[in-house]
This record gives sequence, structure tokens and C-alpha cells, in this order.
Amino acid sequence: MNPYDKAHELAGAIRRSEEFRQLLESWDGIKDVEDRGVLDRYRELQMEYQVQVSQGKEVSGDSMRELEVLMKKIKERKDLSRVLEAEARIGTLMGDINRIVTEPLEKFYHSHWKK
Repeated sequence: MNPYDKAHELAGAIRRSEEFRQLLESWDGIKDVEDRGVLDRYRELQMEYQVQVSQGKEVSGDSMRELEVLMKKIKERKDLSRVLEAEARIGTLMGDINRIVTEPLEKFYHSHWKK
């Protein structure tokens, strides 16, 4: 069994998954460039927020206000919120797959570090 072949099979299964299909459909439903910009800016600010929090830095009030305004816009629009919901579902799928794939290494290191 070649792990690379299995990885390619897994990639194909992800592309055929309901989660991926919903992500594509929800994103394709956003035709307006400004609406896509709202989603892009929200993601950008969200990433900045996560980085700052993980580094123990204080998040600026301006960034938090902009993030809140964008989140309000997204929640008010079913089509925009559908994209975030689909991203959350595919994120859960990918996280679950990552845990499954990395389990052998985790078990190996766990058993060998105890000795």
C-alpha cells in the first residue's frame, strides 16, 4: 500500500464530499464583488485576531469594531452566512481527517516518550 496513492484517493473523496459541494455552491452563490470582499475582509481580520491572541497581544478596538460590523453584515445576509457555515463544516471535516491521519505518529511519540 502506497501512502501517496491513498492521499490522492482521500483528496478525491474530499472533493466529492457533501461538505465540499456545499462550500462550492455557497461560494458560487456570491456573485457580487463587494459581498466577496466582505467575506475576504472578515477572514483577514479573523486571522489577525487569532494571531494576536495567540501571541498574547491586545487586539485593537478598531479591529474589533470592524470585525463586529462585518459579522453583523454577514449574519444579516443568508447567502453570506451560508458560506461561513459551509467553511465551518469543511473545517470540521479536515480537522477530523487530520486527527485520524496523525494518530499513528501521536501514538508512537506518546509510547516512546514515556520510556
